[in-house]
Amino acid sequence: MHVDDSIEAQAAEWVLRLGEGELSEQERQAFERWRQLDSRHQATFDRISSVVAQLHGLCSQRRPVRAALEANGKRRNKVPRARHLLGLGVLLANLGLVMHLGGYRIDDLFVDLHTAPGEWHTRTLEDGSRITLYGNSAVDLNLGSGQRRVELLRGQVLVDVAPDPGRPFVVVTDEGSFKALGTRFVVSRGQGQSELSMLHSSVAAQSADHSQALEVRSGGRVWVRPDAVGRLPDIDPASFEQAWQGHQLVVEQWPLPKVLEALGRQRRGHLQFDAAALADLKVSAVLPLDDTQRALQLLAQALPICLQSFTPLWTRIERRPAEK
Repeated sequence: MHVDDSIEAQAAEWVLRLGEGELSEQERQAFERWRQLDSRHQATFDRISSVVAQLHGLCSQRRPVRAALEANGKRRNKVPRARHLLGLGVLLANLGLVMHLGGYRIDDLFVDLHTAPGEWHTRTLEDGSRITLYGNSAVDLNLGSGQRRVELLRGQVLVDVAPDPGRPFVVVTDEGSFKALGTRFVVSRGQGQSELSMLHSSVAAQSADHSQALEVRSGGRVWVRPDAVGRLPDIDPASFEQAWQGHQLVVEQWPLPKVLEALGRQRRGHLQFDAAALADLKVSAVLPLDDTQRALQLLAQALPICLQSFTPLWTRIERRPAEK
């Protein structure tokens, strides 16, 4: 039986909420109404609860399982690592969505470094280079004798490269690679492409099929796809880094749905909205990414929208009816 994605999302939110503790009387009544509204609701809730319980039981197995995967050559190759663990791929396919309940992602069990939504983290590597992960990001590290390699699996990473002429420093994504010719830059991953923002010195950006490449200098930006590379509008490096380090989203005439998608990636829980109904609303603002609730409130003050929170992890954004 096919289950609509919205039912999966709603059931996941209730699983999260119940896992956090007792419901208030109002929330309990809302949960009961939701369960009885459609026969698929309880079945989906039970299925997700069961899968989550199994997955939590796997957390303590991270190191031995990962070692086994490496020994058998089953490292990530453009598919989630969790699909190699004891048939988890089957479980995830049956589940029907990639679950990041409460900031928890299954594939994070198998990466070297990751951050939850709204969390930033800086790590000094053994070669003296420093990397800072944006909220909701993940990387794998390989600092071998011939090359220093950072694989960006999702999100964004700011890199400050320590000199080492004998070991090139490269950030790799599914879409291409970024070889440091200087020191400081940001690589981000989106849907179908990666982007480079150059803060200091230069980087050689190359498509995954090696057919195209560009050298990008301070203030430059490029997009990279598997078979192409192209330039984006330049940035002011100081302003860009100030916003990045301040965990701020700086937008100029962005469609509201695009802003909500960016906030949703830094939020524990689900933002529900009708993109078509909000597409004509444009946003120019500086919004806090580590306090998405405050960001939503700022948007509601400036735009004709209203917020409805059903649980702390499920918020709906709707257009406010026009006044008569």
